[in-house]
Amino acid sequence: MTNDTTGETVTGNSEDALHEEHTGQEWQQLNSQQRLYLLTDFCKFSLPYTNPGSLESWKRVNGTQLYTVHPAEYVDEQGELHTNWLYGKIGRLLLIWISTQVMLHKADGTLTLVLPRSLNQLMREIGIERNSGKPTGNDYKRFRQSLQAVSGLHTVVTTFAGNNVSGSFTGKNFILADSTEIYWTAGTINNNSTIKLSQQTFNLIKEHSTPLDAAAVMLLTSTNPITKGRSRGQDLDLYCWLSARNYALIHSGTWQTAPITWKQLSGQFGNTYSDLHDFIKRFKNSLENVQTVWPNLNIEIIDGQGIILHRSKRSVTAKKKPTGK
Repeated sequence: MTNDTTGETVTGNSEDALHEEHTGQEWQQLNSQQRLYLLTDFCKFSLPYTNPGSLESWKRVNGTQLYTVHPAEYVDEQGELHTNWLYGKIGRLLLIWISTQVMLHKADGTLTLVLPRSLNQLMREIGIERNSGKPTGNDYKRFRQSLQAVSGLHTVVTTFAGNNVSGSFTGKNFILADSTEIYWTAGTINNNSTIKLSQQTFNLIKEHSTPLDAAAVMLLTSTNPITKGRSRGQDLDLYCWLSARNYALIHSGTWQTAPITWKQLSGQFGNTYSDLHDFIKRFKNSLENVQTVWPNLNIEIIDGQGIILHRSKRSVTAKKKPTGK
């Protein structure tokens, strides 16, 4: 079963609309579409919620698929080796920003994404704003770290079917970016910061991305009273995963998933919990938040077992296909 959005397109009201600079709200509402995108592979597993530090790899399990994420590394002027992870809310929102930019510009086939000329503008575009109206010194440090982490993010996906005697094994490797150039400082910059995607990753995003509701993403990543004043990565991860799984149901002959056990869900979303009951409690809280922003979500909780997702009305309005003469 695939969770792809093959055939989804984003077309502007004019050719110039895709190349203008936009505020965060305008970016989310381009072409009057309240939608963002995320590469479907990134919907199937969750990034670390906090910095894993010197951990060599980050593993998540989705059914028979194993996702192994390796961080970027660099050496400073003193010769000290540093491990640079993409994690937390900023890491997730940057991946959504990158996927959405590809979908907006996919007709151009341009691999190089030009970032806004200021950190303040990028923060507005991905939905992070400060009461002061401008980034803090810590913001510059955190975003530089995250964008550097993007440049070295390396993911290995393996799938096994069968048993140890006979079966099939498939694997793929992909890196998010071939190169990055980041010039931000606390002052005005004169150079464009860029992320050049690999051709493979560009094609994956273009052909296999899941549409997300911009308002839902904003609410699930803000400290909003609607979502009980919390901003937790698991809420967004769950929303993205359910969006991808529901898209697969809509485009298949089935109306519901097989039961997905709490153990399976824990391996995908919460293997940092030492007690499965603690994970279940947190998962149910996250599910309540997702249902708040996606009221048409049809999901069944099976006490003592797990969940079943029933085919639901998607959280983003299906796009009308253009009619030709």
